[in-house]
Parts: sequence; C-alpha cells; structure tokens
Amino acid sequence: MLSGTYILLSFFLWRSFDRALLNIPALIYSPLNNPQNMILCIIAAVIIFILLQIYIFVSNKGYFVFSHSFNKRQWFTFILLVLFAFAGSLIYTSSYWTMHDMGNVRFDQIIYIMSQPLRGTDPLKIREFIVQPLLSAISFAGFAGVLVYFLGTHQFSLRNNRPIKRRKVLSPIFLFLAVLLLSSGLTLGIREVGYEDVKAYYFEDTEVYDDYYVDPSDKQLQFPNKKRNLVYIFLESMESSYADKDIGGIEEENLIPDLTNFALEEGTQFSNTGQEKLGGMMQIPGANQTASSMVAQTSGTPLRASNGVLDVNAYGKEDPNDFFPGVYSLGEVLDKEDYNQMLFMGSKADYAGKKAYFEQHGNYDVRDYYWARQEGLIPEDYYEWWGYEDDKLFDFAKDSLTELADQKEPFNFTMLTADTHFEDGYATDETPDLFGDQYSNVIHDSDEKIKEFIDWMKTQPFYEDTTVVLVGDHLTMDSDFFEDIDPNYQRTVYNVFLNTGKNEVNNNNRLFSALDMYPSTLSALDVQIPGDRLGLGVDLFSGEQTLMEQMGYEAFDEEMTKRSDYYDKYLMQGSDYDIERRNADE
Repeated sequence: MLSGTYILLSFFLWRSFDRALLNIPALIYSPLNNPQNMILCIIAAVIIFILLQIYIFVSNKGYFVFSHSFNKRQWFTFILLVLFAFAGSLIYTSSYWTMHDMGNVRFDQIIYIMSQPLRGTDPLKIREFIVQPLLSAISFAGFAGVLVYFLGTHQFSLRNNRPIKRRKVLSPIFLFLAVLLLSSGLTLGIREVGYEDVKAYYFEDTEVYDDYYVDPSDKQLQFPNKKRNLVYIFLESMESSYADKDIGGIEEENLIPDLTNFALEEGTQFSNTGQEKLGGMMQIPGANQTASSMVAQTSGTPLRASNGVLDVNAYGKEDPNDFFPGVYSLGEVLDKEDYNQMLFMGSKADYAGKKAYFEQHGNYDVRDYYWARQEGLIPEDYYEWWGYEDDKLFDFAKDSLTELADQKEPFNFTMLTADTHFEDGYATDETPDLFGDQYSNVIHDSDEKIKEFIDWMKTQPFYEDTTVVLVGDHLTMDSDFFEDIDPNYQRTVYNVFLNTGKNEVNNNNRLFSALDMYPSTLSALDVQIPGDRLGLGVDLFSGEQTLMEQMGYEAFDEEMTKRSDYYDKYLMQGSDYDIERRNADE
C-alpha cells in the first residue's frame, strides 16, 4: 500500500507541476534523467514518511487504534465506493480536460468521438488523457480509498474514552458515499460540458428534419453536357479568423494572405460579413469535427450518434451500407454520373469512419497513410503527426490527381490536410519562424503550400474544366490560440469556390453552415437543382435563404443540438442492434 501511495503521489506531483511525461519509457527512467522529477519524488517520499510517523505516534498513544477488519459485505461496499469514486472523478476530470484542453467542443462531438474505435487516434492525445484526467481520477480514488479504509477500520479514542462502535453502519455509509461521489462527478462533468447541450441532446426533439429535409435521391439533377471536374480540399481547422483585422480577421498580421487573395480577388467566397471582408460559414453541432464536417458538407446532413447514445450505426466498420445508410451524398450523385472519385489524405482514413463513409457513399478510391506505406511512398515505420506531413501530401497528390485526369471520365478529387491540426500544428526545421509562435507559423506555411498546389493545377490541362473548392472543416480546437480575443468576435470557417464561371452572386452578409456546401458544390459544377435544396442545405449561388437565415443562427444551432425521430428512423435508420436485426430477418 505504501508503494502504491508513493507512486500515485509522485505522479500527482509531477502533473501538478507540469512535469507529466508522455511516454512510458520516460515514466520508468524519469527520476534519474530529470532532476525536477527526482525532487518531486523525494518530496512525495518525505510526505509519506511524515504521515507514517504521525500514524505510528497516534497509534502508540492509543488515540487512533485499529478496531476491526472489514467483513465480506463491507469489503464489497468499500470496493464499490472506490470504483464509484474513480468513475465520478474520471467523468469530471475528462470533461474538464476536454473542454479546457481542446476548446470549442460541443457535447455532440464528445459523444461521437467516444463512439469511435481508438485505431487512428492521435497517440499524443491518448497519452495526455492517461497522464491528466485518468491519472487524476486514479489518484483521487486511491487517496479516497486509503482515507476511507483507515477511518473505517480504526477508531479515535481520546484519553480513556471507549471507542465508538460503528461497525454495523459502515456498509450504508460506504454506499451513501459511493452514490454521492458518482453523482457529484457526473453533475460537475455535465456542468463543464454544458447543461443545455446535454438536455437538448437527450430530452428535446426538433421538427427541422420533418419540415425541411429534402431527400437528394428524389431530385432530378440536371448535369451540363460537358461535366466539370471537381477538386475539393478540406483544410484542417482553417478559419477566416486567421486574417488580419483590417479585412475581417482577428490577427494583427495576416496569417493566410494567399487564401485571402483567393477569397477576395479570384474566387467566390461566401461570407457572414460585408463586401471586401473575409468571412465564412458558421459552425454547428453535427459538423464541428473533421469527420462530421466532411459528412455534413457532402450530404447536407449533420452527423450525430443515433438515438443519443453510444450506439452509432457501426461507424467505422466496413460492412456495406451500414454507415449513415439514409443519406444520399455528393459522392453518390457523382458516381451515378460516372465520375472517378478519390479521397486523398496523409492520415488514417479509418479513424472516425471516414473510409467507411466515402467508400459506401460514392465508391471512392481511398488513398491514405496506409496506402502511401503500401505503395512505398513512405517507409514502413514512418509516422509523423497524424501519418505523414502535408509537404509530402501535396507532392504525392499531384501524381494521383494526374492519374485521375488522364482517364476519359470526369473526376472528383477530394483531399484532407492535417498540418494545422491542434495542438500547435506540425512544424519542421524548414517551417519559417515569422510570427513567434508555432501555430501561427504552421498556418502561414500551410497557406503557402495550398497556393503552390493551386498554382501547379493551373498549369495542368485539366484545370480549365475543373472547379476547385477550398474549405475548412471546422474551427480550430487549439484552446489557447484565441483565448485573448474579443468575445464578441464571430469566428468562422474559411471557404472559397475557384474557377466556377458564376457571376452576380449574393455572397456577402450570408448566414450558412457546412450543410449548404453540398448543393452549392453541385451548383458550382453547373448542375441544375430543382428547388435549390438538398438535405438541409441550400444552394448559396441561388440566392435563396438558408435555414439558418430563416431561423437565425442561435435558433438553428439549438435545433441542430436536439434529437430527431426522423433522423434516427430515416437517415440513421436505427441503432446497431436494429440494423443487425433487420439484416437477420432479411
């Protein structure tokens, strides 16, 4: 018990003084290799020694004496108490860590991410979780267990007073404390996440889907005689907010000058601000992390867990037709029109179900980290950041894009970047240090890489017949990057359409979300959409009001937080169990 207490206290002190180490070998050897950790270990040993001496002293004096051991019932309730203390503490510490470390996180994101397999998850975040919320919960449960054990098996006895006999009430006390600790942790955790979000997610219904959802498979879409190619690039955590204040951003210096030029000078940018200002799309629940935004932008439908539980319709599995079976996506529309389609990314496509979605909704050729390793583009043991870095991504993409363009059919080349992912982005020795902090440098460097890739495309014979969409997936989750900004400033997600041939577009002072990108992308390809609506999205080029413009941002955002029977029945088409039961009946 003393050894366990020493280890827990040492780890707790390391974390409290920001000395938490993020790899297992370092944890084993760190006291010898890190003087600061050695000092904290010595402090932990001294604290335990002092407490032990105090215990020996009061025991010898008869002030605190051992009275009895636990019986089987008391051991059971004691273990239950420790487990509930751990669970309650873990709920709170995990919620606190998620909201403060990641920032800009909503409850639906937490549910979706919790539902995913760990495969493909950033190892750094797993280690951070272990040494922060998990270690804190273990420490709290361990110390609570030690304290309760000593108080439960010992008696205070001052002078010659007889100890109070309380053996029979220990089990009820343990049960009461267990329930109290678990409920307290749950309450504090919900407070961190947001009571309103949790209440809306589980207990409130929306009629938005019943009233407004347009099934794209029912629409007779009219493609032009000469079909245009599509290059759709999801830019990780790319915000319009990275521009300088003079043109609508929040920075003193413009971190994205090239993307700014694309938006204001060359292409069509849809903006929540006025003319000559950089703006963008509003973030909503169900489109606020990479996978859900990619689904929302290509299907006009938010992605959330079915029935509000951790049962999400086999997301991430590769069995046919089980990932969001009720939606009809951009990929399926283009596949029906004989487009060759490819998803290109330097990370692992199976993480968060991206591979399953794009393969099942459009028959995409998925080329990710595993593909690059298999093709010998990177060594077998190569792993940087989320797989391999964007510098290689853009280089490798040229060959794959050329391969698509050399075929006679039209193509859809969809790509996802990763360097600008939180925390602080991915920087190398070659990343110019222009702004004094890593994330700003990485954002600016990504801006230059995107410009170079677009410039290369412009020299290719396929570009004339190709529409390019550059769009962020969501607002950055880098918790400290925007911590000092004006709270009234509205952060938005970047977007621009290049080489569309569209003129006289109502693109300023618009309220829209990822859902509107689906019909707008088809419109940018000169596809005629009867009614200008698909899913919950509206063709922004049409000038029709979006649902967000009709309802207002706050009201629409709130509706997207709520559960929907229509969504569960017709789009998600039930839980895992429901689908398996239907398949068995068939």
